[in-house]
Amino acid sequence: MADLHYQELNLMQILDVLREGGVARLALSEDGQPYVVPMLFQLEVRRAQPILHLASPAAGRKMDILRRSDKVCLEVERPGCAWFEVVLAEGRATLGAAGEAGAEICVYPHNLSGRRFFLTP
Repeated sequence: MADLHYQELNLMQILDVLREGGVARLALSEDGQPYVVPMLFQLEVRRAQPILHLASPAAGRKMDILRRSDKVCLEVERPGCAWFEVVLAEGRATLGAAGEAGAEICVYPHNLSGRRFFLTP
């Protein structure tokens, strides 16, 4: 198994990872049990506040959990040639109005952290 060495990402590097969008893993908790679901997202920065927008069906387990608890964590990865970067966005989520196309989930992070993990033989 390869050793993992890492360095912390600064805020600009974290935002670069988030700007690329792609797939994130939304982590929720229900009755002390974790629930993680992959989702597509987009980043918006409003008055220096990053906001992560996710689209979801209006019904389902994820939406039921979010109606009871707005605490979430979003994990995003970006691979490189000899490393991969991981960003965690911990915060609260709000639910937008549900329509025919589904509902919007907005994640407002209060803590952003990121690491670049180097793969060495």
